[in-house]
Amino acid sequence: MTSLKKKFILTGHRGARALAPENTLPSFLKALECGATGIEFDVRKTADNIPVITHDDELDHLAGVKARVNQLTFQELSKLRIHGKARIPTLREVLALAKGRLYVDIEIKVPGVEQEVVDALRELDMIGEAIVTSFLPSTLEQVKKIEPHVEVGVLLEEWDDEYLEIAQKLGAVAILPSYEIVTQELADKIKSKGYSIITWTVNSPEEALKLLSLGVDGIITDDPCLLKQVKESL
Repeated sequence: MTSLKKKFILTGHRGARALAPENTLPSFLKALECGATGIEFDVRKTADNIPVITHDDELDHLAGVKARVNQLTFQELSKLRIHGKARIPTLREVLALAKGRLYVDIEIKVPGVEQEVVDALRELDMIGEAIVTSFLPSTLEQVKKIEPHVEVGVLLEEWDDEYLEIAQKLGAVAILPSYEIVTQELADKIKSKGYSIITWTVNSPEEALKLLSLGVDGIITDDPCLLKQVKESL
């Protein structure tokens, strides 16, 4: 197992969600400006099978449109604006922005986009700059079948020791629990098995420092500018 500390010690959640429209190019650029080492974002597919970056399938909350991402073509989707400000980017656009500047945590939201994610990482020669994460073990298994060299991580909200078996079966390098469930006992248990810990979504410098003291390797935050001091203190 590899340590991901240098890669994801300060990761912008959907870019810099607290400071710019989430999962958009301005948000990812803001995370870079804030000093983030990595960015986390969500992948779905359009009706014409283009991998795009958006957390929600339903677009009413973010774009004010009664439609779903998987019902629209990319051309139709590109006309919309998140909170009236920025468009939904493609996976390749975000990878191109990040390449050589930010590590990427690619969360796959739905099955069926695994091949497209791997293809994009291969095309941009970014397999070594990425981790693919999901709440869906079968999705991560498919990613590893397509490209064994892609690092994967298991997302979870509530702990069960079964996740250690799942991570082992997948050949995962990291386990990504919600920060609210991380204790010293849990951190020690995960680390003793050789896995890195990347935790989400931490928006308090004090909480971030506490988690790092427990042995967490990476912090995912909505406001990487606020937590920049935490990275600098290390």
